[in-house]
Amino acid sequence: MTNRQRDILCSVLFLIFGAVMLFLSFGIKHRIASDVGSAYVPKFVAICILVTAGAKLVLTVRDNSETARKKQGVAFDLLGGGGTVVLMLAYMMALQPVGFILSSAVYLFLQIMLMSNQDNRKPVLFAVISAVLPVAVYALFNYVIKMPLPKGILGF
Repeated sequence: MTNRQRDILCSVLFLIFGAVMLFLSFGIKHRIASDVGSAYVPKFVAICILVTAGAKLVLTVRDNSETARKKQGVAFDLLGGGGTVVLMLAYMMALQPVGFILSSAVYLFLQIMLMSNQDNRKPVLFAVISAVLPVAVYALFNYVIKMPLPKGILGF
């Protein structure tokens, strides 16, 4: 499979995924009366996926360079892909009982460590990002959007 074929296939798959996600997000019911309801983020993400995949498809179709026609050997990163799936499943199962902040911090740290290589691995920086980001998102959702996230065992 050439780079061009791979990029076209990937773009089409993401266009389908984004369209299905957008369609399903219209069925999400609002639990809290506010301008930004439960379906806002899924719709926003679906639209971002559609725009990005569409742009990638257009750029790929218009690209006539030699690298686009070059055959690429298939290199699977089973640890990165499989590890991501396992981490996401564990995160989804831990979210409600453990709470958003703690489960998100652990998930982010492990995901960043999994995706980094030995050259760019900076555990202290990753730990700071993993601790600050969930707290900021929690504050945004609880105090600005007024949509509470799972509290879990920490009580906040």
